[in-house]
Amino acid sequence: MIFRAPSYYYDFHCIADKCKDNCCIGWEIDIDDITLEKYLSLGGSFGERLRSSISMENPSFIPDKSGRCPFLNKDNLCDIILSSGEDFLCDVCNNHPRYFEWFGDVKEGGIGLSCEESARIILSSPFSLTEKEIKDEETEYPDDERDFKLLLSAREKIIAYLSDENIPLENALSDIYEYAFKVEDYHINGYYTIPEIKHTGEKLSFDINKNLDFLLTLEKLSPEWEPYILSMKEKINDEDFFIRETEKYLRNIAIYFVFRYFLKSCYDGEIVPYINLMTISVFILAFLFSKGDLSLRNCSEIAKNFSKEIEYSEENLEALSFETLF
Repeated sequence: MIFRAPSYYYDFHCIADKCKDNCCIGWEIDIDDITLEKYLSLGGSFGERLRSSISMENPSFIPDKSGRCPFLNKDNLCDIILSSGEDFLCDVCNNHPRYFEWFGDVKEGGIGLSCEESARIILSSPFSLTEKEIKDEETEYPDDERDFKLLLSAREKIIAYLSDENIPLENALSDIYEYAFKVEDYHINGYYTIPEIKHTGEKLSFDINKNLDFLLTLEKLSPEWEPYILSMKEKINDEDFFIRETEKYLRNIAIYFVFRYFLKSCYDGEIVPYINLMTISVFILAFLFSKGDLSLRNCSEIAKNFSKEIEYSEENLEALSFETLF
């Protein structure tokens, strides 16, 4: 089996106590069956502490009153790692913020935008893919291999187009948005070759006020999100929010969304919605970036917060994918 991932996948390392937005606070941490068995069979006082800290109804750690994992100590370090090493972590803790998809004999992986350190890496790193052989894993195969190859080819063309700095990003997004409809037509009609993306020089019409209003209708995961978006609405003006200082960050975010989501279409048949998700996300983030500190640190923070609100909610992901906001 081949494991394919962005080269920056291997650059990620948890920054632990240096993280300002700890993923061990405020989230339910599920425990997989294999790890649960290890925890239940561990002897000694630490084994007793583990078992007393697990909810067995839906195996997960029982947070304290402030929402902290019971093993996150006062120094914001993990007592499980300190006691037994990283190999003793459950799958959720060991993998986060990594994600994986399986396509027959190919496994793809990456790091998610919802972590401050991985967001920093994604925004600042050039995109390239690496492949290596790994042990076979049980997986589902796409129904039609030729159809999968068409979608894979389309994704390669889209990522290459987004990477071309000679094409202004706003133009590239417009061309790719139109291209998605063409790919969908080829997919529906059973074609197995895909055309090139046509450069038109056009731009999409995007109403930022309407889009921010739409964000406010979605499920709220953080109490700070709605006040932040309301404050951003007050900064809307006629200025172009695609600016030189943040274009590199936005290109990398666009590529992140395409790489992570586009090939899901080989299983659910949806093509335009995944490009819609990417395009709307980039437009919104372009506006949010332009209204504050343009540093990598601040833009990474904004992208991370946006990702947590959208990508941590299946409902919000679906809404942003299928809502026509252009």
